Amino acid sequence: MKKRIILLISLLCFLITGCNEEKEKLVLATEASFAPFEYYQENNIVGVDIDIAREIAKELGMELEIKDVYFDSIINEVKTGKSDIGAAGISYTEERSREVNFTINYMDAKQVLVIRKNSNIKKIDDLFKKKIAVQLGTVADDYLTSNYPNIEIIREKKFLAAIEDLIDYKVDGVLMDEIPAKELLNDNLMILDEPLVVDHYGMVISKNNQELLDVCNKVITRLKEEGKIDEMLLSHMGITTKKDNKSLYDKFYDSIIYDSRYIFILEGLRNTLIIAIGAVILGVIIGTTMAIIRNVHDTKGKFKILNYLARTYITVIRGTPSILQLMIIYYVIFKTSNVSIILVGILSFGINSGAYVAEIVRGGINSVSEGQKEAGFALGLSYLQVMKHIVIPNALRNILPALGNEFITLVKETSVGAYIGIVELTKASDIIASRTYDYFFPLMIIALIYLCITLVLTKIFAKIEKRLNHVRN
Repeated sequence: MKKRIILLISLLCFLITGCNEEKEKLVLATEASFAPFEYYQENNIVGVDIDIAREIAKELGMELEIKDVYFDSIINEVKTGKSDIGAAGISYTEERSREVNFTINYMDAKQVLVIRKNSNIKKIDDLFKKKIAVQLGTVADDYLTSNYPNIEIIREKKFLAAIEDLIDYKVDGVLMDEIPAKELLNDNLMILDEPLVVDHYGMVISKNNQELLDVCNKVITRLKEEGKIDEMLLSHMGITTKKDNKSLYDKFYDSIIYDSRYIFILEGLRNTLIIAIGAVILGVIIGTTMAIIRNVHDTKGKFKILNYLARTYITVIRGTPSILQLMIIYYVIFKTSNVSIILVGILSFGINSGAYVAEIVRGGINSVSEGQKEAGFALGLSYLQVMKHIVIPNALRNILPALGNEFITLVKETSVGAYIGIVELTKASDIIASRTYDYFFPLMIIALIYLCITLVLTKIFAKIEKRLNHVRN
């Protein structure tokens, strides 16, 4: 069993790390759903920001590596050194400038209000007591919060979700950048003539990297003087995949076949399964260890310090959200380490799962009758022998359904991995939706995949449980 576990862990490490040679890279953190500045095309991230970043990498003689994370994680990526540059149409604000350095601005942008054509909003003054959607953490969010206290702000993780809210009459308007807003207009939507605010885009660099900031400013200045940034913008503005009144087949084709978008789903499925399998192995090892420590303390009064630490670990982990634990491990514990985000996901979800497995296993151990334990001791078996040959086999039959449920839950919990840039199944649907401008169909596909995984796992655990019960009988 030990050899099998070691072999499986080695295989997971191989899949995580791959076998590519290390090259000096310039790492860019972005959110690739902000066309024309960053978006997916033919399974690659492209856009104005990407073109500028490639010019910077070329100036440095480095290879550009792109990380697709949530917008509100970009500043943390740069601050903690996980990424060298952040770019996603990031507007300059004093609050942001206290955390990171901004390059010179390379684009002026208007924050405009997208409304329905039948809306009663005709001018800015009509926003009083209206519901306005924004993307969380953007300059639109900051501006409305500071200047419009009488507006109900609906904060979405994606501006595409905010547009869906507008189409579904959940909000009265969406405040966002003018250029991507124009790409999202349809026959029922329009942009209010008067912009609310004009802001300036810049890239963000760590305050500890003045040399990189100087290079970025040099390249951006050159590109502006040569008119290259305007050329980039015009080139990427011509790309759109919007279609009205799509049939079911058209939606399937756009979401799965076109531009080989199924690759995102396959990559998301692979990463989801790797993280879930790795995390459940780690969780079982941690949880079983914690459960045995607590059981020995309860029955023999030993391991007082270890028991205290085990109880503290279980209380803290079960009392805090898994997403918070993930971000602490990635942005705090591994702040200065260039560790694989897949490995971070395995560690985070494994540590989280271990706390729940500990209580499941401890409950299973306690469910074994004292008579069976005493019989083992009467035969001259040691405590460890009684646990190995009597308690654990019997406890396993009792806890298997709960352990199976924990594994199934773990598969679905990996969806929060997108916060640190892991391309798992939910992130794959976001990537596809950013190009199809349709959230519903990609989400339904991913939901169906999760459902299939759950059904398969349920049948597997049911067969194992039936086999164990047959052996017992």
